[in-house]
Amino acid sequence: MNNNENKEVIIEVENLKKDFGKLQVLKGITTKIYKNEVLSIIGSSGSGKSTFIRCLNLLEQPTGGKIIFEGKTIYDEENQEKVIKNKFIRKLIKFVKSKKDTQLDEKELNDHRKKMGMVFQHFNVFPNMSVLDNITLGPITSKGVSKEEAEKEALELLEKVGLQDKANEYPKKLSGGQKQRLAIVRALAMKPDVVLFDEPTSALDPEMVKEVLDVIRKLANTGMTIIMVTHQMEFAKEISDRVFFMDGGVIYESGTPEEIFVHPKLPRTQEFLSKVL
Repeated sequence: MNNNENKEVIIEVENLKKDFGKLQVLKGITTKIYKNEVLSIIGSSGSGKSTFIRCLNLLEQPTGGKIIFEGKTIYDEENQEKVIKNKFIRKLIKFVKSKKDTQLDEKELNDHRKKMGMVFQHFNVFPNMSVLDNITLGPITSKGVSKEEAEKEALELLEKVGLQDKANEYPKKLSGGQKQRLAIVRALAMKPDVVLFDEPTSALDPEMVKEVLDVIRKLANTGMTIIMVTHQMEFAKEISDRVFFMDGGVIYESGTPEEIFVHPKLPRTQEFLSKVL
């Protein structure tokens, strides 16, 4: 039985690999991610979870395999020049490649990242800019949105996450939970097709976790495609359409929340969950 047969694929990866020197972190991941689904990725530290989602928006350069996003090949090992430090040589290689080549140039890479928002565990907000300016910077500089329109949309988003009274504050005056809600709003302001969350609550004090999870829950209810690396097992069980359990650089087991959390089939999944639930 395949409940995903009629769903629209938004991301497809084939034999995705990532090495850091001699350390092989991703060992050949092949999977499809569907439009409007909430996908949670769980697993122990070092299993490759964060590296996997960072490869999806090319924050990390894959070592091998293929990534297709919204029907466009954004990374293909066969057409990818090996990592070359010399910028002139790299530009020369890009120049002489055929027009059929799937290697993204700088503009295409930026266009891709606009469609795939990223929320990091350590917020990554700009400390020297107000909350409002943090949110409007991307739409104004990257998408050509007018300052008035960007600010109007930013204030609407801030209201949705309960930060409308913080628009003119600076991040140093925000709590950790407020900073993470700001980071989420900043990603949403770019109107992405997918939002990636890399352990969005792991840097928060326990009492601040709920306010961030509430925002993600509301976002999931809008039908946004969400891929979330998380240690919050109960939350993943609640909001996910599917769950990947990663171990040793591969997707060791995948399924619905019930299949993974209640009836895991494979020994390593059972062992992991017995320790964290």
